Amino acid sequence: MNILLLIFSILIYASLGPTNLIYILFSILTTYYGALHLKKKNKKRKLIFRMVIILNIILLVFFKFITYNNFFNLFKANSILVPLGVSYYTFQVLAYFIDVYQGKIKPEKNFFNYLLFVFYIPYLFIGPINRYEDLKKTLFKKRKLTLNNLFNGLLRICFGLFKKYVIASRIALVITSITTANLEGAYVLLATILYSFQLYADFSGGIDIVLGFSSILGITLQENFKQPYLAINMQDFWHRWHISLSTWFRDYVYIPLGGNRVSKIRQKLNIIITFIVSGLWHGINYFFWGLFHGLIVAFEPRKKNARFLRIAFNFLLVSLLWSFFIYPSSFTALKMVLSIFYQFNYGDLAKNILNLGLDLGNIIVLIISLISLIGIDLKYEKIKNWLYNKNNLTKLTYICFIILIILVFGVYGLGFNTSDFIYSKF
Repeated sequence: MNILLLIFSILIYASLGPTNLIYILFSILTTYYGALHLKKKNKKRKLIFRMVIILNIILLVFFKFITYNNFFNLFKANSILVPLGVSYYTFQVLAYFIDVYQGKIKPEKNFFNYLLFVFYIPYLFIGPINRYEDLKKTLFKKRKLTLNNLFNGLLRICFGLFKKYVIASRIALVITSITTANLEGAYVLLATILYSFQLYADFSGGIDIVLGFSSILGITLQENFKQPYLAINMQDFWHRWHISLSTWFRDYVYIPLGGNRVSKIRQKLNIIITFIVSGLWHGINYFFWGLFHGLIVAFEPRKKNARFLRIAFNFLLVSLLWSFFIYPSSFTALKMVLSIFYQFNYGDLAKNILNLGLDLGNIIVLIISLISLIGIDLKYEKIKNWLYNKNNLTKLTYICFIILIILVFGVYGLGFNTSDFIYSKF
């Protein structure tokens, strides 16, 4: 099965741009053979480690800051093909390589296994960013296809598609109508709040599809979300949102900087630096997004007021910071957020609510869908365990029901494409 899975993954990846293979093979070969040489305790060990890390980071920086962002207009936007999933597979192989260097894991001798570890197509475009030590326990072993795994996986996939096509795609129509018209004030507040749900439904929906497909194959991947909008503060939020990325930055940036083993001032500086690097991982336009998150996590007071108020305040804060994702530049994002506090055009918003991309029927569908999503999130583990323990016929019934909802209420563009997911561009 693994041979077919590897061939399938390589063919799909190559079909999306043959030159993608050049860059991903560079990362694979440098980290694989570099790791094999790290077991030798000699003077070249540190040199090999530094060279492999620097070369892969330079390649990532090149694509993130020069090609993708057209940095200093040195290159035309489409002059160089940005390899798909470069941010995800680079972080994955670097984590493996660093862990080998630190003696946490032994280097993988089987090149076929290492290829599969990097090329496994479901998580290559959107994550989660997997650790070799965790993945080898489930990816390399012999597995059997079972009806139970099939239906559990299909349930997860259907839930992900529901989030994407019923919720995220519907909200996108509203946000597009607000941003294209350059509406300010109350409209910006509505856009940022709705975008929080759009991004969550889009990103977690994509992860649901990845985890569901993997479940069908008997492969267990780590969860990437844990009800993030129920966080009581920003630090708690980052323990729940894009968990694989936040733990990566914790282990390979924050802790090497000194973590919390240093003075209070230095610790806060380490937090800020880590979040700035996280912002730059998304792209140069997200520098201030990372900076503001770092400042908030470093200096936010530990509030003692009611839990609901803490959750509501944190959700509002996170939503306002998503403005850097909505608008094309940091300056525009800051300008639009500031307009919330001096343009009190809420009456105008109420009058024009039906002119923002959705009619009354679609608004009702969206509200019901969001309430359902929030309700499922509140009791996610209980609902998941209850559903997964049902017999396969019952599961099939729920699968058909969700598919029917998606077909009737889904909002579609040109069709399914990995680039349709917001976080695939990072």
